[in-house]
Amino acid sequence: MNRFKKSKYIIVLFVIVLVVSVFLVTTQSSAVVTKAGDGISLVDRIVQKPFQWLSSVKSDLGRLTRTYNENETLKKELYQMKKETNEADSLKEENEQLRQLLDMKSKLSATKLIASDVIMRTPATWKQELTIDAGSQQGVTSNMLVIAGGGLIGSVGKIEDNSTVVNLLTNAENTEKISVKIQHGSTSIYGIIIGYDKEKDLLKISQLNSSSDISQGDKVVTGGLGNFNATDIPVGEVESVTHSNDYLTREVLVKLQSDSMNTKVVELVGNPS
Repeated sequence: MNRFKKSKYIIVLFVIVLVVSVFLVTTQSSAVVTKAGDGISLVDRIVQKPFQWLSSVKSDLGRLTRTYNENETLKKELYQMKKETNEADSLKEENEQLRQLLDMKSKLSATKLIASDVIMRTPATWKQELTIDAGSQQGVTSNMLVIAGGGLIGSVGKIEDNSTVVNLLTNAENTEKISVKIQHGSTSIYGIIIGYDKEKDLLKISQLNSSSDISQGDKVVTGGLGNFNATDIPVGEVESVTHSNDYLTREVLVKLQSDSMNTKVVELVGNPS
């Protein structure tokens, strides 16, 4: 009987020890697994970090490339729009100049008219001269005046076979001595263009043939005397008069009728000598 009880106690004790051992082993294994999992997770994050960074950089580069391409496309479209707008404005301006030349044709008494395009103009001599695509082969002669924009802008200078240099009125050193007529009421006063005041942007007229009054706003047209014989081409309006005891030395400043800064087409005007 005592032996049976002892065996029973031994079995119970063994079971308890076994249960406790299993519990301890399970707990330790769980802790080990948890730590191992944490370590693996850390290594995984470390390994993945460069790939994530490269992926982010690739994505950013892709966006930058798309943005750059879109900007380049927009720039090209904007340039094309500006180009087309400038071309349209240029054509509109040229058409307006042609219309003004046609209007003047009906008012001119000159018998010789030659239409021409401006083909060359340099920044250094922009206000001094321009070159047109008509020359001696087209009938250009040295006594012809040049009109554009509704009024006189210059006179014929050097003539080639198929081109001509035009001396502009805005040339401060112009020595062509074109005759003009100042219309004061019913009185006509003749004079000579002697130069251009580039500071005031006004034409200078002197050597008047009369001491008659001249007022601001009086109309000035070509006189038809001397080498340039085309008459009544609009030149401009009187801006001011410098008074003098000698009417020959009186100086009249005239605001030009036509602005030659953007001239594209011209008409050469003259009468056979």
